[in-house]
Amino acid sequence: TATEVGRRVYQSATMLLRDLDRLKSIPKDGEEPSGILRLGLPQVVADVALFDIAMSMKAEFPTLDLKCRTDWSTGLQLELASGQLDAAALMLPTGSAQPTGIRAQFIATLDVLVVQSKRNPIAPRCSRIAELAEHEWILNPLGCGYRAALQRAMEGVGKHLRMGVDMHGTETQLRLVAAGLGLGLAPRSLLERSNHVQDLSVVEVLDFSLKIDIWLAHAVELGNLQRALDVLNRSMQKAFSVDSAIT
Repeated sequence: TATEVGRRVYQSATMLLRDLDRLKSIPKDGEEPSGILRLGLPQVVADVALFDIAMSMKAEFPTLDLKCRTDWSTGLQLELASGQLDAAALMLPTGSAQPTGIRAQFIATLDVLVVQSKRNPIAPRCSRIAELAEHEWILNPLGCGYRAALQRAMEGVGKHLRMGVDMHGTETQLRLVAAGLGLGLAPRSLLERSNHVQDLSVVEVLDFSLKIDIWLAHAVELGNLQRALDVLNRSMQKAFSVDSAIT
């Protein structure tokens, strides 16, 4: 009969052989995804899509671990290029060239809206960017593409951006905007999901519009993570497919 030591040796050898099989499958595109998928998302994309991504991955590939981090697109692109991430969602101004040095698939275009309190409006429903520069804004910290585009537009008409609240977290930002504490920026897709959508109204800006493209970028060689990337792509496409009317 096998001794206790013998059983332990057999169990360890079985585990080593199983791990060896997994290692052999990593370079093969069609194999079952295994190991870790290192994913980077801008916070806005995470707010909209991360739950669906995580649930879809777990349902399709129970043995694949999803490791996700959030950052601005510029930082995520650098991490992807250096091999620290397998895939990342990038938010770029509409019309920008596709990211170089990596592969990328177009996901959606976000219509970014200026919003204010419906109950306590502080700006005319139809305004120009110079008029909006007279009010305080509730926006993301420096590094946010929305904020940078708004600031450039104001500087283009000789004005400056007046910050009221500088913070992360779109939902809290929208709550403050709904209370009448300032103007805000948010993608239509995120507004549609917000708990505060009924308390917000859209300001039509006659001389400013902002659209952002979402790209799913990834390493050139993915090995057995290719099928996971396909699921990731479908999950993101579905998450950003809703574009409700908000007035």
